[in-house]
Amino acid sequence: MEKKPSFFLRVPVLWCAALLLFAAASMFRAYRMVWVFYGPTLRFLGGALGLLLIALALLMLTLVLLALRLFAKKSCGRLCAALGGVCVCFAALFAVGVGVITALAGRETNSAMLLYLKRDLPVLAIFAAAVFLLLVLPALRGKGRVLIGACFAVLFAAAGLWQLLGLGSFHIVSDPLVLDTGSDYAVVFATNKIGTGCISYTYEGEAHTIYAQTDGRRVADRLIHAVRVPYAHLKNNSYTVGATRVTEEFSYGSRLGASVEAGPFTLRVNEGETQRWLVISDWHTYLKDAKAAISNLGAYDSVIMLGDPAPGLDFEAQAVENIVRFGGDLTGGEKPVLYVRGNHETRGAFADDLASCLGLDRFYYTASVGPYTFLALDSGEDKPDDHIEYGALDDYAAHRLEELDWLKQLSVSNDKLIVLTHAWQFSEPEEDVSRAAWDAFSALGARFVLSGHTHTCRFLDGKTPQEQTELDAYPGITTYIDGGHAGKTYIASLLTLTPQAVRFEAANNRGEQVLDETLPW
Repeated sequence: MEKKPSFFLRVPVLWCAALLLFAAASMFRAYRMVWVFYGPTLRFLGGALGLLLIALALLMLTLVLLALRLFAKKSCGRLCAALGGVCVCFAALFAVGVGVITALAGRETNSAMLLYLKRDLPVLAIFAAAVFLLLVLPALRGKGRVLIGACFAVLFAAAGLWQLLGLGSFHIVSDPLVLDTGSDYAVVFATNKIGTGCISYTYEGEAHTIYAQTDGRRVADRLIHAVRVPYAHLKNNSYTVGATRVTEEFSYGSRLGASVEAGPFTLRVNEGETQRWLVISDWHTYLKDAKAAISNLGAYDSVIMLGDPAPGLDFEAQAVENIVRFGGDLTGGEKPVLYVRGNHETRGAFADDLASCLGLDRFYYTASVGPYTFLALDSGEDKPDDHIEYGALDDYAAHRLEELDWLKQLSVSNDKLIVLTHAWQFSEPEEDVSRAAWDAFSALGARFVLSGHTHTCRFLDGKTPQEQTELDAYPGITTYIDGGHAGKTYIASLLTLTPQAVRFEAANNRGEQVLDETLPW
């Protein structure tokens, strides 16, 4: 009679340890975009990667012990029991550790983690399938083995064919976001799968269909589609958006899928003397809270988006959900938008593609709407380029100097000038560059600076020495910091522009009025 195995070698216990280690290792790897924050504290383990390798080694050891228990003819000895105890205890520790990370990471980081986990799913599924075939299926007996094996084979084959043939529905997932680029409009919308995008409209009796294209070639490898259209063609005119799925693209030909269309939409542009502009910043994936705050401000003609939609842009899907789809929800494709990049859009693999995906030549430009001119600037990152967070990939000091040269050569004929910048300093890490930019603001006759970044709603009031320096040096410029997300509260703003003054209103998602002040030009 076989001796009863140790608790740590019982099959259900080992299965639980294996599942915990598998889940913990998968999630821990999906959090790798924030390893930089705790990696240095794990140097004795080889960093965060070393910790992951330990979890994977324990997982493999657990599976070996499982195989011995399932298929060995003799009971495992004390060494196996001790190893089983190590695996079970560390499985619990890893599960608790990942649970703590998940709790501390917060909504923003967790949303990015889920996208990384989704990208890893094919590899994880192959690993799980291999374990099933090697350990589970042989352990079954009789008809159960045949039935479960057949179901598994059919499921695996169906999933493979689905992926191989590119099956699934194709649809437009957002209302258009119409960006004012300073030289024309960029109509931006998104689909759930990659393909080509276009817009159609009639202007002066002539039908037009314009595609998202680069140097004569239709862009076919993106979820986000941006089509540039002349101002005159779209102002107060109706249009539709369309897309065709591209399943595969070859050197000779391509395989296309379904074509879809949405609309019509009518872009309503208010160029009158009285304009109402919604201003939002730092929504950081808290779309529901932002919409609740906006609903307490009343009607608006146009929108200013001051950046920081998510913790970063590791994936195009983050830009789809938090910029394109959110902007489409706010405007219905019928209100123009001015977009300013925040420091969090500079992070992640997709950050390099954001400007072209939004139809922008660059993130700094001027745009005039009726009697008012807006100067949109790109303040880049908020720390020096060599900061550990940026992974030696930033060069924003040079970028801001190029932008400053452009700013110094700029001329604006309109005396109603508003500067838009995510960080009010323009160059947060470099005070000399910041001062030079503000000298340019003053020379251009700017009256107001609109910014975000600090997640507070207030006018610049000298709370810090740098703020007081700016107030003393440029008394004719008023800086307004839009609220954004702060804990469970989100604050949005509404600016009413008239030839005489600008009224600043702000409300939060709880229905409370935060600010109401009118200042002259």
